[in-house]
Amino acid sequence: MESMIEKIYNGSLQPDVYINPQDPEYRKLTKETSNLMEECQKRFSEKDFKFIEGIIDLYGKSYSMHSTASFIYGFKIGALMMIEVLNVKPET
Repeated sequence: MESMIEKIYNGSLQPDVYINPQDPEYRKLTKETSNLMEECQKRFSEKDFKFIEGIIDLYGKSYSMHSTASFIYGFKIGALMMIEVLNVKPET
């Protein structure tokens, strides 16, 4: 089994692959989004639909950047908490 350091080095550590929201509302929203996209594809011309897809792609990219920044920030907070816990001096 690869260590965490080996996974980071080899590029095989991909936490986003394992994220699967358990909130039942998530699946409902995903299904609703898919249904609305299908409806848009039927309603709009190919040109207009591609325009809508472009907006959604841009939103997805910006959301991904935000998620990455949130992950990094959370990781740093966790590391700082561990440093603080490990550096506790015994009370005298």
